[in-house]
Amino acid sequence: MKTHKGRERRRHPRVKLRIEVSYQKMDSSLQRFTENISEGGCFIETDEVLPPRTEVPLEFSFPNHPEPLVIIGEVVWVVEGTHSGMGIQYKKIPPDAQRVLREVVQSRVNQEKNP
Repeated sequence: MKTHKGRERRRHPRVKLRIEVSYQKMDSSLQRFTENISEGGCFIETDEVLPPRTEVPLEFSFPNHPEPLVIIGEVVWVVEGTHSGMGIQYKKIPPDAQRVLREVVQSRVNQEKNP
């Protein structure tokens, strides 16, 4: 079941990037991976989706960054089936996390432009 429909609404460039991310579902801590990421959100590959409009603390483990980045996001759409996952929009981003996200995304955008 796919609950995302409509025109593209992203304000930030999105890049393919597999980063480990942890989140809670009920009383379980889950470790999954992003499929893509931007300064405004990400898509997390998972069969353990949360309902749309659910606020969720995310912990990202970025390479070359000593501490996980904690960002509060909101589930904006889900896909269930052969390619399950959830689209997350960031709601609360600490300045350090914003800086790291910007650097990582910009670096990847530059790599895609100049392979």
